[in-house]
Amino acid sequence: MNRPRFIILCLALFATAAATNAESNLPVIELHATKEIGSEQYVPCTAKMVSPPSLKEGNSDLLRGKIRVRGASSQGYDKKSFALKLDESTRWLGLQKDRDWVLNAAFVDCSMMRHKLSYDLFQSLSTDPAKRFAASSRFVEVNLNDRYHGVYLLMERVERSLLGLRRFDKNDTGHACIYKAIDHGANFLQQGHGAYEQHEPEPEELEYWSPLDELNQFAGQAPDRQFFDAKSGIASRVDVDNAIDFHLLLLLTSNMDGTDKNFILARDAPSTTVPQPRFFFVPWDYDATFGRNWEGSVVAPNEWLSNHLFDRLLSNATYKQKYAARWKALRKQQFSVENVARLIDDNAKTLGAAATRNERRWKQIDPRDPNQLTFTEDLKQMKKWVAARTKWLDAELGRRTSR
Repeated sequence: MNRPRFIILCLALFATAAATNAESNLPVIELHATKEIGSEQYVPCTAKMVSPPSLKEGNSDLLRGKIRVRGASSQGYDKKSFALKLDESTRWLGLQKDRDWVLNAAFVDCSMMRHKLSYDLFQSLSTDPAKRFAASSRFVEVNLNDRYHGVYLLMERVERSLLGLRRFDKNDTGHACIYKAIDHGANFLQQGHGAYEQHEPEPEELEYWSPLDELNQFAGQAPDRQFFDAKSGIASRVDVDNAIDFHLLLLLTSNMDGTDKNFILARDAPSTTVPQPRFFFVPWDYDATFGRNWEGSVVAPNEWLSNHLFDRLLSNATYKQKYAARWKALRKQQFSVENVARLIDDNAKTLGAAATRNERRWKQIDPRDPNQLTFTEDLKQMKKWVAARTKWLDAELGRRTSR
């Protein structure tokens, strides 16, 4: 190696070390694993939350637990996402007290905020009588076995207590249920439950597929007269207002995987007061959003996204009217270009210098390559894309709901 190139390399390594050893502006999770972390099984670990002086909450004692790599295609990236299971429940950074946590790496998401931005937007649609559930999250930095491992999104796991569902009782005749769509067959046309995982009840306690099977059969096969019946139709089986908000979030963010995969369906247990509880949607896995696909490629702002259930609903004149009115209302508030840009800026301010540290740890960026975005450039492109996306959706939803 020639001397000038060697000096440049040394300076680059020094700059990276200086950045990663700097005091964090974010909470730091100190992880120590006793074995190499893989995806097949959990390995023992310890975890400790250390917050900067500017944050009053967040510090924790040394906690024991176990950890594994999580995700599907993302397992191939250098920076892994992790599932962390603590021995005891803890409340980190004001999030729900729990044992199970997700540490999302957001490796292909240069902004590191697409998940958080999408979930926060959906939560912002909540009202007291009409909750919109999504995982809450916080930005953290991770040190793994005393080495800086970058910025992560600490996320709640979507489970029974987060959704306010009744606890499983084997003596009940009906149960609360949570199903996660894991395959593109989750389009409400394919019968059965082959495209889903059961998360509630715990499959070891009871396999409980009948509520989902009945919903898929009804959505896929019921004639229109039965499907739209005021008393026994789809509105008695699915929270239609929730479905509207969920579909509009998919469209706003252009979640390319979210219509027939990577969403959660949940329903409470039947009771004397609510003998037929309705299913509702919970968003999950929103890295393929805001102008980027799951592998980081560019997505145009003029893609329409739907599935068989949403198509059937949009064939009804009354539903169209409600759908169009909800979009117009959200465009003035939560889904306005100005509000989304403000949320992006707020997240960027929270990340602060940690974004640069993460970039230096993981990204070998060539600014001459348009596909290799810096954090700052990705934010600019996201804002520009949101403006183009909402403009196109205003026209497209107007066209589709006026026919």
